[in-house]
Amino acid sequence: MKSRIVYIMVILSMLLSLAACSGGQKTAQKKTYTYQDMVVGFIQTGSEGGWRAANTASFKETAEKLGIKLKFYDAQNKMENQLSAFRNFIADKEVNVIILAALETTGWEDVLKEAQKAGKIVVLEDRRIDAPETLYATYIGSDFAEEGRKAAIEMCKLLEGSAKKNVVELVGNVGSSAAKDRGQGFREKMGECGITIIKSQTANWDATEGKAVMEAWLKETTDIQGVFAQNDEMGLGAAQAIKEAGLDPGDDIKIITVDATAGAFKAMIAGDINTVIECNPLLAPQVYEAALKALNGEELPKWIPSQEGVFYAKDAETILPTRKY
Repeated sequence: MKSRIVYIMVILSMLLSLAACSGGQKTAQKKTYTYQDMVVGFIQTGSEGGWRAANTASFKETAEKLGIKLKFYDAQNKMENQLSAFRNFIADKEVNVIILAALETTGWEDVLKEAQKAGKIVVLEDRRIDAPETLYATYIGSDFAEEGRKAAIEMCKLLEGSAKKNVVELVGNVGSSAAKDRGQGFREKMGECGITIIKSQTANWDATEGKAVMEAWLKETTDIQGVFAQNDEMGLGAAQAIKEAGLDPGDDIKIITVDATAGAFKAMIAGDINTVIECNPLLAPQVYEAALKALNGEELPKWIPSQEGVFYAKDAETILPTRKY
């Protein structure tokens, strides 16, 4: 009888223990993030022209639409400002996503490691960097080398039949991936029709600088058949310099630019620019979507390309009303 009582007590004890365990332990559920949970630190390059303004507006407007809290930083085209902002966003406990439009391709590995250690998601937009892919979630933007190749192919078409094919190149920020890759891509294809780059110089994506550089070149020689401007702003400046030198941009000297802003379309309508290679600045929807997926633990491809085209002067008047930037 005594042993039976002991046996019953042991069974009851075990049941109570199991009940306590099942009541005290709840299955841990992983948080599913929404856009409203995202706090984004966005480090912009600066405000060098219409393309960048459209890029910034895309991020601000889309964040408001999706309910994302956006902390925006304009680095004023200074690398040291970008690095400082990056570390500030790492230290900011609210921020769970850092979006970077890098001014330079190098110098990022240390802060990326710091961000990873702090559990921050990092997404690159518009500009590539030279750093291990394991240190950021993804890059979303253009194939800059392909833009350069497209520009060379179009310049070959414009200069077909020309006895000489001397081209000058207006370069963006020399340390940026956009400038490096567009220049490389152009050189990959220019030899197919005998183009020679006789001058190449940075004008830092700026119309005023583009005009000044072109003016200096034209004082040295007018034996120039084409201008490859790595963005619209520099191309617009070059066109103005050509006019002031008594020549006809788009006719005496062909001009190809990259970006496809409204200003470039207006210049095509006026006959000052011949062809424009598109570089889409409206990247925010793609970037925010990728960041949300990364927050929720999804593996992303290391490059998500944007869709882009080529535009010609003959179509500019029809297309211009549809441009958002």
